[in-house]
Amino acid sequence: MKSTRFINFTAIVAIVLGLTACKKYGIEVPDGYDDASKNQANVSIDTNMKNIDRSGYDKARLFPGLVDQSEPRIQNREFTLDLNFVNQTANNLRIAAAPRPQFSTGFYAAPGELIKIIVPAGVNGLNMQIGGHTDNLSGKVPLLRDPIIYAVKALYPGVNYMRNIYGGTIYINASFAITEPVKFIISGAVASPDFVLGVDTDAGWIAKVKASKTPWLELRTKRVVFLVPTDRVLTKINAGQLSNATALMTEWNNKFELDFNAWMGLSDNAADIKDQSPQGPWRGVLDVQLTLGYGHSGIPFVGLNDSYWFNSFTSLPDLFSSAGMWGTYHEFGHNCQQSNVWSWSTLGETTNNLFNFKVANRINADYKILHPAVTSNFPTAIAWASSAIGTRNFDSTSDAVINDPFARMTPFVQIFELYGYGAMTKLYTEARRAQRFSLNDIDKHDFTYEKLSEYCQIDLIPFFDAWGIAVSPLSQAKIGTRFPLLTKQIWTYNPLTKTGGTGNIVYTTSVVSASSPAQEGSLANMVDGNLTTFYHSQYSSPTPAQSYPFTFILNAGANIPIKGMYFNGRAGNRAGDAKTIEIFSSRDNITYTSIGTTTLPSTANRTEYIFPSGNVTAKFFKVVVTNGHTTNPYVVFAELNLIKP
Repeated sequence: MKSTRFINFTAIVAIVLGLTACKKYGIEVPDGYDDASKNQANVSIDTNMKNIDRSGYDKARLFPGLVDQSEPRIQNREFTLDLNFVNQTANNLRIAAAPRPQFSTGFYAAPGELIKIIVPAGVNGLNMQIGGHTDNLSGKVPLLRDPIIYAVKALYPGVNYMRNIYGGTIYINASFAITEPVKFIISGAVASPDFVLGVDTDAGWIAKVKASKTPWLELRTKRVVFLVPTDRVLTKINAGQLSNATALMTEWNNKFELDFNAWMGLSDNAADIKDQSPQGPWRGVLDVQLTLGYGHSGIPFVGLNDSYWFNSFTSLPDLFSSAGMWGTYHEFGHNCQQSNVWSWSTLGETTNNLFNFKVANRINADYKILHPAVTSNFPTAIAWASSAIGTRNFDSTSDAVINDPFARMTPFVQIFELYGYGAMTKLYTEARRAQRFSLNDIDKHDFTYEKLSEYCQIDLIPFFDAWGIAVSPLSQAKIGTRFPLLTKQIWTYNPLTKTGGTGNIVYTTSVVSASSPAQEGSLANMVDGNLTTFYHSQYSSPTPAQSYPFTFILNAGANIPIKGMYFNGRAGNRAGDAKTIEIFSSRDNITYTSIGTTTLPSTANRTEYIFPSGNVTAKFFKVVVTNGHTTNPYVVFAELNLIKP
């Protein structure tokens, strides 16, 4: 027998966890080997399976729990894992975090007890992990458990030994795919009373749980795995609330297959690897203390070990009503965000929640029960977008109405409801093919505007304008030449009541500014359609800035096609001398492009100028009067307005 010196394998090479809304942690310490040469470090390990390292019992008793000595320890048990997987990563999918090739074994290590595992010859690239609670709580005060309670150790062909003083669920992690199933032999572990969809019957599983002295078990499907405390499961079983694990986990599998993976445009057999589903199941665990918050995203997602989070994993009625499930979908949604391509800076707590609406839509649940804030904030946000007061900015952090994640969900849900939930699939699929990551929020605005317009087969610029989502002129020009302009006020649609959004869009031209104030009449008189009203520039001691060139800026109401402009001189009075003008267009009132020049005759009659290059799609039009009245530097118009196609 070798030296009885024990190695505390909680000194590990920690798996780097991809967390959204919390920090990433990594610990690097020896794992029993010097390097990749397979030369064992200058330590020895006790291979006597009867010896137990009880140094961590007091802490393990608190969390994650002890395993009763009456629980049978397995000897030379064979188990087979299919380690053939697609090398799908978060980088490939361009999401925050994706399942990694971690494989549940169905076994649990008791605290401090030695686990022996035999790996077949020729099988490399594997490691064994004991413990599913991977949050590193270093620096947390006060601590409710030790900071690091899981361990990872490299496996090599032949006999391997490992122990964790805290114990935990046993996993095999793979660095690369192995085409043929791998048969392992394990000793020293106990059987975990896991429920595996398609393998276990409800009655058989309930019997396993009642007979088990293992503190944790897994609820497993192809698409998702939950690590939950056995005592809570047993309590729920005894209360008659968890008698149909098959139905529970079937619906969970559907949610991740249909409402997460498929909604992102992912499937197992997609021709392009970019569209293939992640290589393993999404994972969720409950923990007594978290690195951040009440729940956080990552692989695995972590929720506090309380009744709310436990029920969110195990309540079958809630799964079919979508009530009480907001937090679970919220955290998994964080994993799926594409923040490098289209989910811009103010959508951090918004686009992750869109998965809640997808689930509710599929199971025909009422949106009003998803979250209390949905009921109040959706109507408020719609009223905000429908208001004609001021300039709206969707990304404002000082406007209390729109600076809210629920308010910012509204336009996305409007598109889903009116044009189809495939709009999200379009965003995700195209984002995986984007030639580069977006550098700023405007890039992300542009991407979203272009892809949603392509999906809807209509130019959505009026919708984006109504919501105050700025889009670049280049992007608008590209879409404007491909699709007809939106004609309905869809930003008034209320997804909660399924009403609104049917009114026709009516654009009213307004005068934004003039270089000279009106000494007689007003700026509004130029666009009121009344030839008896007029605008007359300053003529009593005008300043140089109130003289030639006179500049007028008109707002068309949205970026819409404009055919030309028309002008009328003042009726019943001097029409004014002939005027030379130049007309410019702009989509953002910043960058202007010249359309052309013309000379207006000295008349009160209507004079039209049709744009020589055809319709111009823009929101702002600038008219510059370069010369005209030869005696006094002033200009007069009864009408100065736009001609729509």
